[in-house]
Order: sequence, then structure tokens, then C-alpha cells
Amino acid sequence: MSRSSLFRLSMAALLLFIGAMAAASSGALAERTVIMFVAGMAAIFVASDQGGGRARARSTRQAQRPPMRISHHLDFQRFIDASTDPIIVVEAARVTNANDAALRLFGENVVGENVRTVVRHAGAAERLADEEASHEGRPLRLTGIGMRDQSWDMRIQRIASGQKLVQLTDRTSSQAAEKMRVDFVANASHELMTPLSSVKGFIETLREPDAGESAPVRERFLAIMAAETDRMQALVRDLMSLSRIEAEKHHPVETSVDISAIAKSVAGELAAGSNPRGGEIALEGVDQPVMVMGDVSQLRQLLYNILFNAMKYGRAGTPITLSLGLSRSGSMARLRVADQGEGIAPEHIPRLTERFYRVDSGRSRQLGGTGLGLSLVKHIVDRHRGHLEISSELGKGTAITVMLQIARDRLAMPVQDIT
Repeated sequence: MSRSSLFRLSMAALLLFIGAMAAASSGALAERTVIMFVAGMAAIFVASDQGGGRARARSTRQAQRPPMRISHHLDFQRFIDASTDPIIVVEAARVTNANDAALRLFGENVVGENVRTVVRHAGAAERLADEEASHEGRPLRLTGIGMRDQSWDMRIQRIASGQKLVQLTDRTSSQAAEKMRVDFVANASHELMTPLSSVKGFIETLREPDAGESAPVRERFLAIMAAETDRMQALVRDLMSLSRIEAEKHHPVETSVDISAIAKSVAGELAAGSNPRGGEIALEGVDQPVMVMGDVSQLRQLLYNILFNAMKYGRAGTPITLSLGLSRSGSMARLRVADQGEGIAPEHIPRLTERFYRVDSGRSRQLGGTGLGLSLVKHIVDRHRGHLEISSELGKGTAITVMLQIARDRLAMPVQDIT
């Protein structure tokens, strides 16, 4: 017999003794009977431990009952629906919960489906279906879910025994940015390697006695080498400009400048240059000052690149129109450069501001382009919180429009000298 049982029997005997003493001191038979009945019932209750037994039984049942799963909480569905990332809960290789984003990605009937039919990625589906799989470490990178080119990071977290919370984060844009960076390095290396190879080949040729002693051959080779080094110099200069503009893109301009004066200055420089197309630039709307928020050196570079493109690709003998005005609301200055050339096919226009993108690579290199001109223009416009628009029609020509913010309070802003 356990110690607790002996204790209960002792307490029961004590209750009976107290009841007997109380009954003996009572005079009426009825009172003695009631007292002895109550004492006996109390003794029986204590001896059998009915209250304690029930409490322990209830405690045991509560201990044996499985804990409430978080996915069963009334607010769980509302919680995962608040996420813009697709979220599903997997249990026993089946999807038990899915938020709105997951329903859009996998389909409206995803709940209840086997995870292997939901996640069309063999490796990820196998890990989700395997209850013993470890899910520590870096997320899984998945492709082919949703649209063909989409890329996702899948994170898996155990939230209960047999239950897994799966979150997918869209990495398509970051992967595209990484691809752009890799392509940029590859393209820049190629653009530099081509003239370097040419220069190296001519140097090796000139070192030969027959070629080096011939003055006409030597002069022709040296002229080509000079042109190739000029091309490399222009490319490096544009790369440095692009890097500098990107470094400043989060620093808005705080000075006001006269874009009309800048336009006249750049057009005058091109007209005085060696390219005869510079004299075909026609200015419109530049008689009055137009103050905009801007950086003089960057706006000069913007205008030079746009006009230089028009000079290269417009037909000789046709005007290049540079017009300046205001937007309909009057809050933006509208700068437009239009040429009369062959024009650009519509499928090329969205990609014209990509680095090193060329509609006709051979012709662009022949005309001395680096492939970075319009990319620089786009970055300058972005830094000035402006807007760039390119329109073209085959056989008629191309127009580039730049919108820049008007400097409203001229007195409160420093004015930058254009010289």
C-alpha cells in the first residue's frame, strides 16, 4: 500500500472519530444519525480519493491530448493572406493551407492536392514530401514555377510535428539585375578587346621590316591604330561617366540652370566642329531662358549624346530639329530632338537604352558609337527625376523627348553657371 493510500485511510478514520464524538454529545437521535451519516460519507470520499483522482485523470488526459496546431488558429489564414509572397502549409505530403498569393500561383484548387503535383520541381517536391528531411541552411532556388523565366527562393520551416510552412520569394528582378551586370562586364570586355586586338595586330605588322619601311603602309596602319585608340578612349570615358552618374543617382540636383542656354551652347560647339552635320541643327524655342533643376555637366552630356545620335543616323542634308517648350501642365520643360533618317523598328525601341545595345552593330561601330550613349541619357534623366521618350517611324526618322522639372522658385535656388 502506498503512502498516499495510508494517509487517506488515516484521514478517513479521523473523520469517523470526530463524527462519533460529535454524535455522542448530541441529545436527539435524529441529530446523532445525521452527524454520523455526514462523517461517514466524508470518510468514504477521502478514502477513495474521488476529487484527487478526477483531477489527476483530467490532468493526464490534458497531457495526452495533442497541442493545438498553429494552422488551426482562427486567425492563421488571415495572417498568411496578409503576405504578398506565396505561402502554403504541407502535412503528410498534402497542401493543407494556402494564402491568396499561392492560389494565384498554383491554382484555386491547390488545397488538398499532393505537393508533388503542386510544386513542379522534383527536388523541392521530394524534400517537402519527406517528413524526415532537414530544412536548415540556404533557401532553395527554383525556376519554372509560374511563368517560364520566373525565379523563386523557397524557404521551408517546421511549425509542428509533420507540418511545414513553405514561403516562396520572387527573385526574378534580382536575377535579371545580376544577369545585366554579368552581360555588362562581358560586353565591356568585348568592346575593349576588339580595338585592342586590332592595335596589337598592327603593331606586330609594323615591326616587320617590309611593312615598317614603307611610309604609305606605315601611315595607313597608324591612322587605323589612332582611330581604334580613340574608340577605346571614348568607351572608357563613357564607362566612367556612367559609373559616376549611377553613384549620384540617389542625390537629387539642387541647383537651377538655363536649359535654353545649354542647348544653344552645345549646338554651337557641334556646328563649329569637323562634322558637317553640326551645321544642320535647327533651334526652336530657345530665345527665352527656361530654368530647370539640373546639373550643367550632365545636361550638356545628355544633349551632346542625343544630338550626336541624330547627326549619325539622320540623312545628310536634312535638318536636325532641337526644340524647347513646356509641358501642358507647365511644370516640366520639354526638350525634343528629331532627325529625318531611316527610323527604328518598333521592336528595338524598348531596348535602345540598354548598355551596348545596337540596332545595327556593324554600322554603329563604323560610325564611332560606343553603345552607351542612350544608356547615359536614361541615367541622367533618372537622376534629374525626369522622363525619357523615344518615338520613331521607319523611313521618316526618330524623335527623342526629355522632360525636366521646372525650377519654380528661382530666387531660393542657386543658379549654376553653364560656362
